[in-house]
Amino acid sequence: MATAEWTLAAGERLIARHLGGDWSFGLDHARTRVGCCHYAARRITCSTYLVAYLADDEVEQIILHEVAHGLAGPAAGHGGRWRAQARALGYTGGATIEVPEARLSARWRGTCGAGHEILRHRRPPGRVYCGACAKAGARRPVTWQDRGLGLLARG
Repeated sequence: MATAEWTLAAGERLIARHLGGDWSFGLDHARTRVGCCHYAARRITCSTYLVAYLADDEVEQIILHEVAHGLAGPAAGHGGRWRAQARALGYTGGATIEVPEARLSARWRGTCGAGHEILRHRRPPGRVYCGACAKAGARRPVTWQDRGLGLLARG
């Protein structure tokens, strides 16, 4: 599993190699995405919380994914220009990565009348309707329960 120290060193190394000195790398506290390219700040970040669930090579792939965004620019999204940059860097993954453990720590559990479950890290501010029921043509509101897990970190 990747440590914060290893992730910082890998991020700084990969950014220096591929993006240059005007870009920086850091860690953030995201709970639902592993990496992010902040174009205006010329900074790439990874989630301290989520990288702890991943192997070193997986974290390196995430950093390469974000470096490809930095090289391709904000308009590229996950399109052909970004894919070409990502492959040239040695990135082997897709547009997104799932970290199932992230869902386990979701503080808020929502359920609809049909029993569908929705997990969220933050309580939605307004009324939410079940997406699964909506696909079936029904409109069922979601009731939220605080599971008290929002501040748990991997120990």
